[in-house]
Amino acid sequence: MKSNIFATFLFILCAGIFLTNSTTFANDIYTIKGQMEKRLPIIVELKSKGIIGEDNKGYLQFMGTSREKEEVIDAENEDRKKVYASIAEKEGASTEQVGRRRALQIAKKALKGDWLQDQNGKWYQK
Repeated sequence: MKSNIFATFLFILCAGIFLTNSTTFANDIYTIKGQMEKRLPIIVELKSKGIIGEDNKGYLQFMGTSREKEEVIDAENEDRKKVYASIAEKEGASTEQVGRRRALQIAKKALKGDWLQDQNGKWYQK
C-alpha cells in the first residue's frame, strides 16, 4: 500500500518530464524524485507514529507538538510545491488545485491509522 502511494506520486512526477522539452526541467524532476525517494522511509515512519499527517492541500503537517525530523518534512513539502507548480503550469490550473487533487489521491491510498485532513479541514484517522 505504501508503494502504491509513492508509485502514484512518482507517476505524476514522471508525467511532468514528458510534458516538457526542457532538459533543465527534466534534470530538476529527476533530482526531486531522488530526494523524495530517500525521504520516503522517514515519512512512512513518522506517519505510522502519528507524528505527521496529510493535509487537504497535498502537504505534510505535524499532528502535535513533536517536530521530529522537521527538516525532512520541510524539504518534502518544498519539493511537493515545486512538482505541483510544474503540473499546474502545464495543465493551466493553479498550484492549489493540483495540491488538492493530490490530497484526494493520497487519502484514497492512505494506510489504516494515517492522519488525513478532509476537505472541510477536519482531521481524522483512516
